[in-house]
Amino acid sequence: MKPIHDRLDLLDTFVRVAEAGSLSKAARTLGITQPTASRRLLELERMLGCKLALRTTASFSLTDEGRQLVAEARALADRWAGLAERISGARSRPEGTLRVIGPSGYGTGFLTDAVTDLRAAWPQLRVELTLTDRVVDLAASGAECWVCVGEVRDPGLVSRTLGSMERVLVASPALLARTGPVTLARLPTLPCVGLVPHVMGTLRLLDRSGRAQMVPIDTPLRTDSLLSSYRAILNGDGIGAAAPWMCQADIDAGRVRRVLPRWWLEPVSIHVAMPPGVYRPARVTAFIDALRRRMHRLPGFQPAA
Repeated sequence: MKPIHDRLDLLDTFVRVAEAGSLSKAARTLGITQPTASRRLLELERMLGCKLALRTTASFSLTDEGRQLVAEARALADRWAGLAERISGARSRPEGTLRVIGPSGYGTGFLTDAVTDLRAAWPQLRVELTLTDRVVDLAASGAECWVCVGEVRDPGLVSRTLGSMERVLVASPALLARTGPVTLARLPTLPCVGLVPHVMGTLRLLDRSGRAQMVPIDTPLRTDSLLSSYRAILNGDGIGAAAPWMCQADIDAGRVRRVLPRWWLEPVSIHVAMPPGVYRPARVTAFIDALRRRMHRLPGFQPAA
């Protein structure tokens, strides 16, 4: 009979293979050879009496049993890691590979800054940062946390609120020269740059007292990319929304101007979503702390209580 630690090694290898979608990639991550990874997978299949993956020289896919095992194996590894840390009493250090998913706009700004801050403090830590503006399946991605804008709709995830980001309306001087002054009454008739799903249809604007005003807008150009949206604003295609951390330098340089300066868009909340489980690797906690420190320096950011 195999000892327990051998079984855990086999499960860990299987999870890495499933996440990588490749024996060779998983082997590199684990620091072993591809034949060793293949032998471990075969041994686990023999132990369980079922096929976990279909593999050829050109393709790799999990069977139904393999997909079921991935979720269970992750949960088991999570519980074992937490138990081992509590029993040993060792102070956990950020190590291994941190896998983070984040939005592209934030990712090319302060999110990358937080990652490099973390790497400066812990040079042995490896980081894989994936940027996308689409909703992700965190469990299927294999990532340990997802920095997301707006509400986290997956009830199966653990969500930690970092705070909220202020947003204002801006436009290029060239556009304002064509359109003339921007007022609440005129805004529905002026071209706006849409940012899906945050800036489209009707805007809810707030003044400093919290009074709200609903204003319909026309968005002949729509995109789901924050960077693309802001680029279109700079190019004079329309009025658009931007957070101060992104546009303040351009406002100071005169490349864009704030319009309706007594009104703000509803702030957007920023969260870190994580898989469920009691145990959190030290690298995840350290990353969240680094991200929070970076965000606290940003203009227009309101930290969560």
